[in-house]
Order: sequence, then C-alpha cells, then structure tokens
Amino acid sequence: MGLFGKLFGGGASLEKLRKAIERKDFAEARLLAEQLSEQSLADAEAAELEPLRAAAGDGLARLNLDEALALERSGQSGQAQEHLQLALEQVVGSELRQQIEAALAAPVEADEIDAPAATTATACGSCGPQPASGLAASELELPDAESQLELVMAAYPAELGERYRQKTAAFLQALLYSHNGDDGAALPLWNKVPAADQDELYWFEFGAALAREGRLSEAREALEQSLQLNPGLLLATEALIPVLVAAGEIEPAKELLQQMLDQGQAPGFCHAQLTMICLQQEQTDEALLQTRKALAAGVGDPAFLLLAASLLEQTGALDEAEAVLRQMPAGGCGGGLSLPLAEFLLRQHRELDKVLDTFNGACRQEPDNPRWQLRVAQTYLARQWQKEGLALLRKVAADPRLDPELQQEAQQQLRAPEH
Repeated sequence: MGLFGKLFGGGASLEKLRKAIERKDFAEARLLAEQLSEQSLADAEAAELEPLRAAAGDGLARLNLDEALALERSGQSGQAQEHLQLALEQVVGSELRQQIEAALAAPVEADEIDAPAATTATACGSCGPQPASGLAASELELPDAESQLELVMAAYPAELGERYRQKTAAFLQALLYSHNGDDGAALPLWNKVPAADQDELYWFEFGAALAREGRLSEAREALEQSLQLNPGLLLATEALIPVLVAAGEIEPAKELLQQMLDQGQAPGFCHAQLTMICLQQEQTDEALLQTRKALAAGVGDPAFLLLAASLLEQTGALDEAEAVLRQMPAGGCGGGLSLPLAEFLLRQHRELDKVLDTFNGACRQEPDNPRWQLRVAQTYLARQWQKEGLALLRKVAADPRLDPELQQEAQQQLRAPEH
C-alpha cells in the first residue's frame, strides 16, 4: 500500500468520517470517530482523527444547543435542559462550551416565547431521527418547519435560502427528514413531491439522499439531472463527484473536475477533490501538486488542511507542512496551538513550552484520553526532564485505554538506549 493508501483504501473509515462531517451528519460522524479511536491507526491517521472528532462533537453540540434554544422559546424548558446537557457532553471547543454553560445558567423565560411548539413531527437532528409515524405532507406544521429549516439553511449558500423557504410543504417535509438523518423515511416523501417543484434543488436533495442510502446508480442519475437543469449548482457537483468515485468511475469524476477548472468554477474545491483522487490512486507527486494548488486557491477546510499537512510532512516539505498547520484553529485546548501543530512541533523538538501547555490543556479537556498524557511524557523527555518523563511514560504505557499503536510507540521509547 502506498504512502497514503491506508487513508483511502479498504473500508476508508476516515473518508466516511470526513464525508459525514461534510454533509453535516454529526451524529454519524461522532459515532465513526468513537469507533476509529478504538482502532489501531498510524500516526498520520490518528493525527487526522483528532480535529475530525472535535468537529463532530462540536457540530452535534451546536445542533443540541440550537434545538434547546428553540425549545426554550416554545416553552418546553424540560426538553431544552436535556438537549443542553447532551450538548455539554458532546462539546469540544471552549467557546462553544461557554455558550452552552451560559444557556444552562440562564434559560429563556416563558414570556420571551415567540414561536409555537412543534406538534406533528418529533424529529431531532442532534439526537437521532424520531419521525412522526404516518405523517402526511399536508400535515406538516409550517411554523415549526420554518424554525427547523433555518437550522438547515445555515449550512447552505445564502443565495439559496429564499428559494428553499418558498418550497412546498411536501418538499420541506422530505428535506427535514433527510437532514434529521432519516433518509429511509425521506425517500418515499421525495417521490411524492409535485412535478412542478422538481427543479435542480429537488434533484440535488433527492440524489444526495439516495447516495447516503448507498443507491449510487440512482443517485448519479438524480444529481446529473440537477446539473442538467443548472450546471452551476456547486452543491450538486460536490455530491456527484464522491458518488462517481465510490462507484469506481474515477475518470468521469476527473473529467468533471477538469471541466469545472476550465470554466474557472470553484478551483479550490476541484484541486482538493483531485488531491484525494490522486492519493487514492497512489499518485503522490500529482497529489502534492494538486494539494499546493488547493491551498493556493484558499481551501481552509480543517480536514483538508490536516491531510495536506500530513502529505507535505511525509514528503519532506516541513516548512510548508508547518505553515498549513498554523492555519488550523487552536480550539479549546489552550497554549495557542492546535493539537496537530503541537504534535508536529514535538516531532521537530521545537517550541516545547507552548507544546507542553497545549498537551496539558488537552489532558484537562479530555482526561479519559491517554493520548495526551503520552504526549506530555514525550514533551518532558524532549525537554530532558528524564525523571518526570519516564515516570509518566511508564504509567501511560500501561494504560489499557491507550490506542495499541500509541502503546507500541510508548514501549519503543521506553526501550530506547538512552532510557
């Protein structure tokens, strides 16, 4: 297997995690992240996992916070508190944690209610779908749908928001079921949307739902129909390319991306997608070229930045890798560094004071994750604090919660001649 073959070959678990985050399916993403954390991963994969797991946790926490605020406004304080407690368990970032804690401390009062409670659908995107059984499209309560729709629209280009808001009740109901994670229930509803409402947005949403259900051939047809109606709909193109790749249609995917580049359409997206295709095909040199073009085009997605930095570091472009990692937010772990940057600098034995602050912050934030205790021990040793470093290293190496590959890393360091 080539340099980054494990990231994209086989079950492609990290790829599934990235896709879940890209489509805002944070519940699935968090589950995938937890499953991955229990697996034996290479260092590059483990480093990529951490910001993805944080994005999944924060995304789910944000959904629960938004749901709680909506429930508070509708007078359902008990349910709102439950969502806030869930958000507190899921959150990673310190700023979002403060918002959740503030909401817990100062819930909205009853006289501030400005929206009616939902009465016909109980779907909740942040804690799993709970669709109302047998609900007909005509029974959709539009005031509640509007409040949920605003949450969905936050992830869409602003210029599309008004078009979605003008959709029929049948379209909106299918949309909300899809975005609440229940595509199985949504697909029959998409089939009932009136023909007059089956524009490019319909075919995009329908195709995306089919893709998430693994119905790749049908998904491709729907997404291509969307692009026939509106070749400039980037959402449909973004959904179609992974479908083509998953179906083994690599050349059509590359041709579509090249066509977009020739038209000057979304160069960052195109080069990022070409990077991942090249890595899947183990074309490292071309992947490096596409990575640099994507970065030059301003791609700032954290998952891609981490992938780019890992590729650059593995191929010896250390200064470029560091520059990419310094674009990543520090998150809630303190020290002014992101965790991937701190691990990079530890490997380089640089800025060890800041590195140690960052890992200590991670230990406080994730006390049950021995990965960060290992990094603290390794930072101690890098600073020549042999007694403290070896004591902590021995302790963490015996921790059964430590990932097997990290445990092997710790044991190898303990066996090193200088120790």
